[in-house]
Amino acid sequence: MALDAIEHGGELDLPGGPDAALLLHGLTGSTFELFPVARRLRERRVRVLAPLLAGHGGPAQGLVGVPWTEWLAKARRDLARLEGARRTLVVGCSTGALLGCALAQELPARVDGLALLAPALELHLQGRLAAALGRVPFLRERIVPKGNGSDVSDPEMRRRNRCMEGVPLSAVAELAALEGHVARLLPAVKAPALVLQGGHDHTVTLAGARRLARRIGSGPAELVVLPRSWHLVGIDVERERCADLVAGFLDRLPLTGRGAAPPASRSR
Repeated sequence: MALDAIEHGGELDLPGGPDAALLLHGLTGSTFELFPVARRLRERRVRVLAPLLAGHGGPAQGLVGVPWTEWLAKARRDLARLEGARRTLVVGCSTGALLGCALAQELPARVDGLALLAPALELHLQGRLAAALGRVPFLRERIVPKGNGSDVSDPEMRRRNRCMEGVPLSAVAELAALEGHVARLLPAVKAPALVLQGGHDHTVTLAGARRLARRIGSGPAELVVLPRSWHLVGIDVERERCADLVAGFLDRLPLTGRGAAPPASRSR
């Protein structure tokens, strides 16, 4: 499938190797959130798989009632599609970052590194209130419109971003449950991690990103704040720096020896 599939928010599966990357988008979002990262990794001949999470790819009604365990199950199946890669990097945006942490804890031999973009470990007050409302039975199916679109400062990228026009309250409640799950398992995550956070994120807190970087078992992880970006750092005004940081992080990961012959020794 051509790279322009991700431009339209669809699943992307580009051949390459010997390294591979699984790109996981955020709640109510699409693969477009990771378009610049996918492009940069493709330039380095990395195999890139960017799937759609369970309940995504259509109207917001399709996400109502989908439990977070289905998001994780879908991500697990997609990770299996990359079996045989020498190194596998999971790049997650927001909710996708939490799913990446869960995969790394559950399948440590399959995840060699984590690039976590604006990890949704702690929502701002508005999101926490939405999660509480999403646990009320008669409000679970309510969909709250996104009045201002997605949380990205670049107006052109906000216009192009393929995301749902509303947020089901039940989905925010499921995200909160996923947050609790990941918070408990973080010390058992041994994969090296890079955390990137926007300096003006209106969706998740910088405190949450700092806590994740500090508590992850392989940590403390490197935390880079992109000072001019909002939540969707992968497509915001510092997207090229974000893509460079992710690609550089993959380059620094130790070679596992899976799927390729050992590298030749270097003279010093």
